Amino acid sequence: MKSILKVVFVVIGTIIGAGFASGQEIWLFFNQYGNGGAIGMIASCSLSGIIIYQVLRIAEKMQVASYDELLKKMSTTHRIFNQAISIIISLFLLVSFYIMVAGMSALFHQEFGFPIWACSILMSMFCYLILQKDMKGIMAVNSILIPALILFILYLGVQNLDFTTSYLEMKALDTPNAWQWIISSILYASYNSIMLVPMLIELKPYITSKAEAKQVGGICAVILSLLGVSLFSLLLRGNERIYNLELPMIEIVKDFGAIYSYLYIGVVVTAIFTTAISAGYGFLKNQVSRKQFSKGNVAKREKQYYRKVLLAICISAPFVAHIGFSNLVSKLYPMFGILGLIQIIFLFKDKKYS
Repeated sequence: MKSILKVVFVVIGTIIGAGFASGQEIWLFFNQYGNGGAIGMIASCSLSGIIIYQVLRIAEKMQVASYDELLKKMSTTHRIFNQAISIIISLFLLVSFYIMVAGMSALFHQEFGFPIWACSILMSMFCYLILQKDMKGIMAVNSILIPALILFILYLGVQNLDFTTSYLEMKALDTPNAWQWIISSILYASYNSIMLVPMLIELKPYITSKAEAKQVGGICAVILSLLGVSLFSLLLRGNERIYNLELPMIEIVKDFGAIYSYLYIGVVVTAIFTTAISAGYGFLKNQVSRKQFSKGNVAKREKQYYRKVLLAICISAPFVAHIGFSNLVSKLYPMFGILGLIQIIFLFKDKKYS
């Protein structure tokens, strides 16, 4: 159970990034669809749980060590297709890393007026230090920070129950055509899967049976659903206040008191940091696996290459942060959600791994 919980916390930390904790993703994919959006949130989280289970089963049965290796074993005859998918996944992971740096910069700029460039440089430095320690550093950070994040968001959701109940009694939410929120919920799960799959393959050594894979998928689905519904209900308080904000949840939590606002800043910082290191790690491992080292000490050369690429992405991240967090989320995430559908079809096409 200890190994299972460690894997669960890493998975949750990978998914709950700046977009989720800040409310940007929940508003974009779910709140705008009213009642249907709430149903879509639960459906999307359930689908994510199924994807998590499927990837862990495939990784265990095929004994793959990287995403690139997974593609080669699952599709031996489509070399160009494999390369294209690998490039798309790597691009998404890199963009996600940049978005998390932008999110951290937006947070401290919105709340404290700190310069965006200074915050992005500091965030990049912390990521560099943790990512040098490989998976051990990521698991240690997530095991400490994610349980506290989960408990605090759920606590806010419970505190908000009276408002949610009265809101629904006074003002029924509009429910657009079903296909809108259904498509949005599928896109949300599919774009999350792009970052999850490379990370889950790295977590394979900690899950040794089908039963454990089911437990990880089930626990993740339940936790994500509870967190998502909590944030969905909290965003109902925002109305016109949150339309032009980079991080709407920070403003909404102020309704509970100043102390809650500062605590929730800690939640967003945690979410941003854990997702940034997960995205960065997935990108780095993909790059190392695609690089061919045929001579000399392969392990040493892989480590050197890993650190060179790590340094490059950390140096370039502050420049991307100036594009703006909400712009990156609204424009890139739905696009990658569509691309993620290809990956989901790819993972479920062979029934022998279910």
